[in-house]
Amino acid sequence: MNSLPLFLIPIIVGLVTQGIKTLVDFSQKKFKWGLPSYGGMPSAHTAFAFSLATLIAVREGFDSILFAIAAGIVIFIVDDALRLRVFLGNHGLALNKLLSKLPEEDTKGIPKIEERLGHKWLEVIVGAILGIGLTLTLNCFI
Repeated sequence: MNSLPLFLIPIIVGLVTQGIKTLVDFSQKKFKWGLPSYGGMPSAHTAFAFSLATLIAVREGFDSILFAIAAGIVIFIVDDALRLRVFLGNHGLALNKLLSKLPEEDTKGIPKIEERLGHKWLEVIVGAILGIGLTLTLNCFI
């Protein structure tokens, strides 16, 4: 009998990884109160996705349809973190530059657009390692 529902493992992994990201931000003086920011070290989205895939691989096997679905989700999330959100961050940078050229009265009430939305490869790799490692560790205790 499980002492902890399995669906909580990826959630715990994601929260722990987000906590690590907050500590890294704090140590680099990038910490801001409020909702967690996008991007940064390590990738909590990647950790969550790899945790889910690892848990399914351990419990159901690498040849299960569930693992195939989880692997597809991992690919989608990693692609999103490395390409789409970086692309959107570049748009934010360009829009902020354009807004800075306008008179202040024309931009009143328009918030600065976030420019760092995506991840670097190392942030994704560390997120993947945390996702796999923490999941294997938590799985041993359930």
